[in-house]
Amino acid sequence: MAGSTESGAPLITGPVILGVRGPSRSGKTALCELLVRALGERGLLVAWAKRTHHAVDLPGKSSDRIWSQSPAVTLLRSNDRLAITTHAGSTNPLDIAAASPVAVDVVLLETHEPEPFPTILSSQLAPAPGEQVVGRWTFREESEAIEPVMGFLTSVLPADRELDFAMRRAIALHGGRGCAGLVLGARLALAGARALEIEVPDTQKRLITVADTERCAVDGLQAVTGCRAGKRTLRILDYGKLAATFYDERTGAAIRVATRGDLRDRVGVQGPDRYAAQRLAYATWPEADLFTVQPVDFTPGRLDRPGPPQARVRCAACGEEVSDGRHIDSASGPLCQPCWQVSKDHQKE
Repeated sequence: MAGSTESGAPLITGPVILGVRGPSRSGKTALCELLVRALGERGLLVAWAKRTHHAVDLPGKSSDRIWSQSPAVTLLRSNDRLAITTHAGSTNPLDIAAASPVAVDVVLLETHEPEPFPTILSSQLAPAPGEQVVGRWTFREESEAIEPVMGFLTSVLPADRELDFAMRRAIALHGGRGCAGLVLGARLALAGARALEIEVPDTQKRLITVADTERCAVDGLQAVTGCRAGKRTLRILDYGKLAATFYDERTGAAIRVATRGDLRDRVGVQGPDRYAAQRLAYATWPEADLFTVQPVDFTPGRLDRPGPPQARVRCAACGEEVSDGRHIDSASGPLCQPCWQVSKDHQKE
Protein backbone atom coordinates (compact mmCIF):
# COMPACT_ATOMS: atom_id res chain seq x y z
CA MET A 1 0.00 0.00 0.00
CA ALA A 2 1.60 3.27 -1.06
CA GLY A 3 0.60 6.76 -2.03
CA SER A 4 0.67 10.28 -0.65
CA THR A 5 -1.58 12.15 1.72
CA GLU A 6 -3.17 15.56 1.42
CA SER A 7 -0.39 16.96 3.63
CA GLY A 8 2.27 15.69 1.23
CA ALA A 9 3.62 13.10 3.67
CA PRO A 10 3.57 9.57 2.27
CA LEU A 11 1.44 6.58 3.07
CA ILE A 12 3.67 3.56 3.69
CA THR A 13 3.37 0.27 5.47
CA GLY A 14 6.58 -0.94 7.02
CA PRO A 15 9.84 0.75 8.02
CA VAL A 16 11.94 3.11 5.95
CA ILE A 17 15.20 1.35 5.09
CA LEU A 18 18.13 3.75 5.04
CA GLY A 19 21.52 2.60 3.72
CA VAL A 20 24.71 3.80 5.40
CA ARG A 21 27.39 3.07 2.79
CA GLY A 22 31.10 3.49 3.02
CA PRO A 23 34.39 1.55 3.03
CA SER A 24 35.81 -0.09 6.13
CA ARG A 25 36.84 2.35 8.87
CA SER A 26 35.02 5.24 7.25
CA GLY A 27 32.79 5.95 10.26
CA LYS A 28 29.65 3.98 9.33
CA THR A 29 29.08 2.67 12.83
CA ALA A 30 29.87 6.04 14.41
CA LEU A 31 27.24 7.63 12.16
CA CYS A 32 24.72 4.89 13.05
CA GLU A 33 25.34 5.57 16.75
CA LEU A 34 24.49 9.23 16.25
CA LEU A 35 21.42 8.43 14.15
CA VAL A 36 20.02 5.88 16.61
CA ARG A 37 20.30 8.45 19.38
CA ALA A 38 18.88 11.34 17.33
CA LEU A 39 15.96 9.31 15.99
CA GLY A 40 15.20 7.91 19.43
CA GLU A 41 15.06 11.41 20.85
CA ARG A 42 12.34 12.15 18.29
CA GLY A 43 10.29 9.17 19.48
CA LEU A 44 11.12 6.91 16.54
CA LEU A 45 11.93 3.21 16.86
CA VAL A 46 15.11 2.20 15.07
CA ALA A 47 16.65 -1.11 13.98
CA TRP A 48 20.30 -1.52 12.98
CA ALA A 49 21.25 -4.17 10.43
CA LYS A 50 24.56 -5.36 9.04
CA ARG A 51 25.67 -8.33 6.96
CA THR A 52 28.96 -9.68 8.23
CA HIS A 53 31.31 -12.60 7.58
CA HIS A 54 32.57 -12.58 11.18
CA ALA A 55 31.43 -15.15 13.74
CA VAL A 56 28.58 -13.96 15.94
CA ASP A 57 29.48 -16.07 18.98
CA LEU A 58 32.86 -16.22 20.70
CA PRO A 59 34.58 -19.48 19.70
CA GLY A 60 34.33 -22.16 22.35
CA LYS A 61 31.65 -20.41 24.39
CA SER A 62 28.42 -22.26 25.14
CA SER A 63 26.41 -20.31 22.53
CA ASP A 64 28.97 -21.21 19.83
CA ARG A 65 29.09 -24.87 20.85
CA ILE A 66 25.31 -25.19 20.85
CA TRP A 67 24.92 -23.33 17.53
CA SER A 68 27.34 -25.77 15.90
CA GLN A 69 24.73 -28.49 16.52
CA SER A 70 22.15 -26.62 14.38
CA PRO A 71 19.29 -25.83 16.78
CA ALA A 72 16.27 -24.05 15.31
CA VAL A 73 16.95 -21.01 17.48
CA THR A 74 19.06 -19.94 20.45
CA LEU A 75 17.98 -17.47 23.13
CA LEU A 76 20.72 -15.84 25.18
CA ARG A 77 19.61 -13.52 27.93
CA SER A 78 22.23 -11.25 29.52
CA ASN A 79 21.79 -8.42 32.00
CA ASP A 80 21.01 -5.84 29.31
CA ARG A 81 19.53 -7.75 26.37
CA LEU A 82 17.95 -10.88 24.92
CA ALA A 83 19.87 -12.11 21.87
CA ILE A 84 17.79 -14.26 19.52
CA THR A 85 19.74 -16.24 16.91
CA THR A 86 18.06 -18.00 14.00
CA HIS A 87 19.43 -19.39 10.76
CA ALA A 88 20.72 -16.70 8.40
CA GLY A 89 18.13 -16.94 5.65
CA SER A 90 18.09 -14.43 2.80
CA THR A 91 20.67 -11.67 2.36
CA ASN A 92 17.95 -9.37 1.00
CA PRO A 93 17.69 -6.32 3.30
CA LEU A 94 13.89 -6.43 3.11
CA ASP A 95 13.92 -10.00 4.43
CA ILE A 96 16.43 -9.08 7.13
CA ALA A 97 14.27 -6.13 8.24
CA ALA A 98 11.13 -8.32 8.22
CA ALA A 99 12.83 -10.70 10.67
CA SER A 100 12.79 -8.08 13.42
CA PRO A 101 10.53 -9.18 16.30
CA VAL A 102 9.79 -5.49 17.01
CA ALA A 103 7.98 -3.11 14.67
CA VAL A 104 10.23 -0.12 13.91
CA ASP A 105 10.06 3.14 11.99
CA VAL A 106 13.55 3.11 10.46
CA VAL A 107 16.12 0.42 9.63
CA LEU A 108 19.75 1.58 9.38
CA LEU A 109 21.59 -0.78 7.04
CA GLU A 110 25.38 -0.66 7.23
CA THR A 111 26.73 -1.71 3.86
CA HIS A 112 29.76 -1.62 1.57
CA GLU A 113 27.76 -2.15 -1.62
CA PRO A 114 25.14 0.09 -3.27
CA GLU A 115 21.58 -0.72 -2.22
CA PRO A 116 18.21 0.12 -3.83
CA PHE A 117 17.29 2.31 -0.85
CA PRO A 118 17.87 5.93 0.12
CA THR A 119 21.48 6.06 1.24
CA ILE A 120 23.82 8.15 3.36
CA LEU A 121 27.13 7.97 1.49
CA SER A 122 30.67 8.38 2.76
CA SER A 123 32.57 11.29 1.21
CA GLN A 124 35.26 8.74 0.32
CA LEU A 125 32.97 7.22 -2.33
CA ALA A 126 31.30 8.49 -5.49
CA PRO A 127 27.60 7.72 -5.92
CA ALA A 128 26.82 4.60 -7.93
CA PRO A 129 24.61 4.99 -11.01
CA GLY A 130 21.03 5.50 -9.86
CA GLU A 131 21.95 5.60 -6.16
CA GLN A 132 19.62 7.86 -4.14
CA VAL A 133 21.98 9.80 -1.88
CA VAL A 134 20.16 11.66 0.91
CA GLY A 135 23.22 12.68 2.94
CA ARG A 136 27.03 12.60 3.03
CA TRP A 137 29.53 12.41 5.87
CA THR A 138 33.26 12.81 6.37
CA PHE A 139 35.33 10.62 8.67
CA ARG A 140 35.31 12.06 12.19
CA GLU A 141 32.66 14.56 11.05
CA GLU A 142 29.73 12.14 11.06
CA SER A 143 27.36 14.62 12.72
CA GLU A 144 27.25 16.70 9.53
CA ALA A 145 24.89 14.10 8.01
CA ILE A 146 22.30 14.24 10.79
CA GLU A 147 20.35 17.34 9.72
CA PRO A 148 19.94 16.34 6.02
CA VAL A 149 18.88 12.84 7.03
CA MET A 150 16.31 14.18 9.49
CA GLY A 151 14.89 16.38 6.77
CA PHE A 152 14.64 13.45 4.41
CA LEU A 153 12.95 11.21 6.98
CA THR A 154 10.45 13.93 7.84
CA SER A 155 9.41 13.95 4.19
CA VAL A 156 9.02 10.19 3.82
CA LEU A 157 7.78 8.87 7.16
CA PRO A 158 3.99 8.35 7.25
CA ALA A 159 1.80 11.21 8.39
CA ASP A 160 -0.26 8.80 10.53
CA ARG A 161 2.26 6.63 12.38
CA GLU A 162 -0.45 4.92 14.45
CA LEU A 163 -2.24 3.81 11.28
CA ASP A 164 1.00 2.60 9.71
CA PHE A 165 1.74 0.31 12.66
CA ALA A 166 -1.90 -0.83 12.76
CA MET A 167 -1.85 -1.67 9.06
CA ARG A 168 1.29 -3.74 9.48
CA ARG A 169 -0.54 -5.94 12.01
CA ALA A 170 -3.63 -6.10 9.81
CA ILE A 171 -1.72 -7.01 6.63
CA ALA A 172 0.20 -9.75 8.45
CA LEU A 173 -3.08 -11.28 9.66
CA HIS A 174 -4.70 -10.84 6.25
CA GLY A 175 -2.03 -12.79 4.40
CA GLY A 176 0.19 -9.97 3.16
CA ARG A 177 -2.26 -7.85 1.16
CA GLY A 178 -3.69 -4.52 2.25
CA CYS A 179 -7.01 -4.34 0.39
CA ALA A 180 -9.49 -1.48 0.68
CA GLY A 181 -11.76 -3.38 3.08
CA LEU A 182 -8.83 -4.12 5.38
CA VAL A 183 -7.88 -0.44 5.49
CA LEU A 184 -11.45 0.50 6.41
CA GLY A 185 -11.57 -2.18 9.08
CA ALA A 186 -8.31 -0.98 10.63
CA ARG A 187 -9.40 2.65 10.64
CA LEU A 188 -12.85 1.75 11.94
CA ALA A 189 -11.19 -0.10 14.83
CA LEU A 190 -8.92 2.86 15.60
CA ALA A 191 -11.93 5.19 15.57
CA GLY A 192 -13.87 2.99 17.98
CA ALA A 193 -10.97 2.53 20.37
CA ARG A 194 -10.22 6.26 20.31
CA ALA A 195 -13.85 7.13 21.06
CA LEU A 196 -13.79 4.84 24.11
CA GLU A 197 -10.26 5.92 25.07
CA ILE A 198 -8.98 2.33 25.10
CA GLU A 199 -5.41 1.55 24.11
CA VAL A 200 -5.18 -1.10 21.38
CA PRO A 201 -4.37 -3.85 20.86
CA ASP A 202 -6.29 -4.60 24.05
CA THR A 203 -4.79 -7.44 26.11
CA GLN A 204 -7.01 -7.06 29.18
CA LYS A 205 -10.30 -8.27 27.62
CA ARG A 206 -11.67 -4.82 28.37
CA LEU A 207 -12.92 -4.23 24.82
CA ILE A 208 -15.67 -6.25 23.14
CA THR A 209 -16.17 -5.78 19.40
CA VAL A 210 -19.28 -6.82 17.50
CA ALA A 211 -18.79 -6.72 13.72
CA ASP A 212 -21.65 -6.38 11.24
CA THR A 213 -19.69 -8.05 8.43
CA GLU A 214 -17.64 -11.18 7.91
CA ARG A 215 -15.51 -9.79 5.07
CA CYS A 216 -11.96 -8.38 4.91
CA ALA A 217 -12.66 -5.59 7.38
CA VAL A 218 -12.95 -8.14 10.20
CA ASP A 219 -9.25 -8.96 9.89
CA GLY A 220 -8.51 -5.26 10.32
CA LEU A 221 -10.80 -5.08 13.34
CA GLN A 222 -9.21 -8.13 14.94
CA ALA A 223 -5.59 -7.15 14.25
CA VAL A 224 -6.00 -3.60 15.54
CA THR A 225 -8.23 -4.19 18.58
CA GLY A 226 -6.72 -7.48 19.71
CA CYS A 227 -10.26 -8.82 20.11
CA ARG A 228 -10.66 -12.50 19.17
CA ALA A 229 -13.53 -14.90 18.78
CA GLY A 230 -11.71 -17.49 20.88
CA LYS A 231 -11.60 -15.05 23.79
CA ARG A 232 -15.26 -14.08 23.26
CA THR A 233 -14.23 -10.48 22.74
CA LEU A 234 -15.05 -10.54 19.01
CA ARG A 235 -18.50 -11.43 17.72
CA ILE A 236 -19.63 -11.45 14.10
CA LEU A 237 -23.25 -10.74 13.24
CA ASP A 238 -23.10 -10.78 9.47
CA TYR A 239 -25.59 -8.11 8.47
CA GLY A 240 -23.51 -7.28 5.38
CA LYS A 241 -22.72 -3.81 6.75
CA LEU A 242 -19.21 -2.42 7.21
CA ALA A 243 -19.79 -1.31 10.78
CA ALA A 244 -19.03 -2.42 14.32
CA THR A 245 -20.09 -1.81 17.90
CA PHE A 246 -17.39 -1.38 20.54
CA TYR A 247 -18.18 -1.98 24.21
CA ASP A 248 -15.99 -1.05 27.19
CA GLU A 249 -16.31 -3.66 29.95
CA ARG A 250 -14.80 -1.25 32.47
CA THR A 251 -17.11 1.73 31.95
CA GLY A 252 -20.15 0.18 30.27
CA ALA A 253 -19.92 2.69 27.40
CA ALA A 254 -20.69 1.53 23.86
CA ILE A 255 -19.93 3.18 20.51
CA ARG A 256 -21.11 2.24 17.04
CA VAL A 257 -18.86 3.15 14.11
CA ALA A 258 -20.40 2.74 10.65
CA THR A 259 -19.01 3.42 7.19
CA ARG A 260 -20.88 6.24 5.47
CA GLY A 261 -23.23 4.87 2.83
CA ASP A 262 -22.08 7.22 0.08
CA LEU A 263 -18.36 6.61 0.63
CA ARG A 264 -17.70 4.72 -2.62
CA ASP A 265 -19.59 7.36 -4.59
CA ARG A 266 -17.50 10.14 -3.08
CA VAL A 267 -14.25 8.36 -3.99
CA GLY A 268 -15.66 8.53 -7.50
CA VAL A 269 -13.14 6.38 -9.38
CA GLN A 270 -14.35 3.64 -11.72
CA GLY A 271 -12.53 0.98 -13.70
CA PRO A 272 -9.39 -1.00 -12.84
CA ASP A 273 -7.84 1.86 -10.83
CA ARG A 274 -10.72 2.12 -8.37
CA TYR A 275 -9.22 -0.27 -5.81
CA ALA A 276 -5.99 1.70 -5.47
CA ALA A 277 -7.99 4.94 -5.28
CA GLN A 278 -10.22 3.48 -2.58
CA ARG A 279 -7.26 2.25 -0.53
CA LEU A 280 -5.62 5.67 -0.68
CA ALA A 281 -8.83 7.54 0.18
CA TYR A 282 -9.71 5.21 3.03
CA ALA A 283 -6.23 5.55 4.50
CA THR A 284 -5.92 9.33 4.23
CA TRP A 285 -9.36 10.93 4.50
CA PRO A 286 -10.38 12.30 7.91
CA GLU A 287 -12.43 9.94 10.06
CA ALA A 288 -15.48 12.19 9.78
CA ASP A 289 -15.47 11.69 5.98
CA LEU A 290 -15.38 7.91 6.39
CA PHE A 291 -17.55 7.04 9.38
CA THR A 292 -20.40 7.98 11.63
CA VAL A 293 -19.54 7.54 15.31
CA GLN A 294 -22.32 7.56 17.89
CA PRO A 295 -23.02 6.22 21.38
CA VAL A 296 -25.46 3.29 21.47
CA ASP A 297 -27.37 1.39 24.12
CA PHE A 298 -25.59 -1.95 24.15
CA THR A 299 -24.69 -4.32 26.96
CA PRO A 300 -23.56 -7.92 26.34
CA GLY A 301 -25.64 -10.50 28.14
CA ARG A 302 -24.30 -12.72 30.91
CA LEU A 303 -23.82 -15.57 28.44
CA ASP A 304 -22.03 -13.39 25.88
CA ARG A 305 -19.12 -12.16 27.98
CA PRO A 306 -15.51 -13.37 28.11
CA GLY A 307 -14.69 -16.15 30.53
CA PRO A 308 -15.53 -19.84 30.94
CA PRO A 309 -18.93 -21.17 29.81
CA GLN A 310 -21.75 -20.16 32.15
CA ALA A 311 -24.13 -22.99 31.23
CA ARG A 312 -24.00 -26.34 29.43
CA VAL A 313 -26.72 -28.76 28.28
CA ARG A 314 -26.78 -31.86 26.10
CA CYS A 315 -28.84 -31.90 22.93
CA ALA A 316 -31.70 -34.38 23.28
CA ALA A 317 -31.33 -35.41 19.62
CA CYS A 318 -27.61 -35.68 18.82
CA GLY A 319 -26.20 -35.84 22.34
CA GLU A 320 -23.64 -33.12 21.73
CA GLU A 321 -22.98 -30.49 24.38
CA VAL A 322 -24.28 -26.95 23.86
CA SER A 323 -22.79 -24.04 25.84
CA ASP A 324 -24.04 -20.67 26.97
CA GLY A 325 -27.72 -20.89 26.17
CA ARG A 326 -27.28 -21.49 22.44
CA HIS A 327 -29.79 -24.38 22.60
CA ILE A 328 -33.53 -24.22 21.96
CA ASP A 329 -35.99 -25.75 24.41
CA SER A 330 -38.49 -28.13 22.81
CA ALA A 331 -41.10 -30.65 23.89
CA SER A 332 -38.49 -33.40 23.58
CA GLY A 333 -35.88 -31.48 25.58
CA PRO A 334 -33.08 -29.04 24.75
CA LEU A 335 -31.99 -29.12 21.11
CA CYS A 336 -28.93 -27.67 19.45
CA GLN A 337 -29.86 -25.29 16.68
CA PRO A 338 -29.08 -27.67 13.76
CA CYS A 339 -31.20 -30.41 15.33
CA TRP A 340 -33.98 -27.94 16.07
CA GLN A 341 -33.93 -26.86 12.41
CA VAL A 342 -34.19 -30.48 11.29
CA SER A 343 -37.08 -31.02 13.71
CA LYS A 344 -38.79 -27.88 12.46
CA ASP A 345 -38.41 -28.96 8.83
CA HIS A 346 -39.89 -32.39 9.63
CA GLN A 347 -42.88 -30.77 11.29
CA LYS A 348 -43.54 -28.76 8.10
CA GLU A 349 -43.59 -31.97 6.08
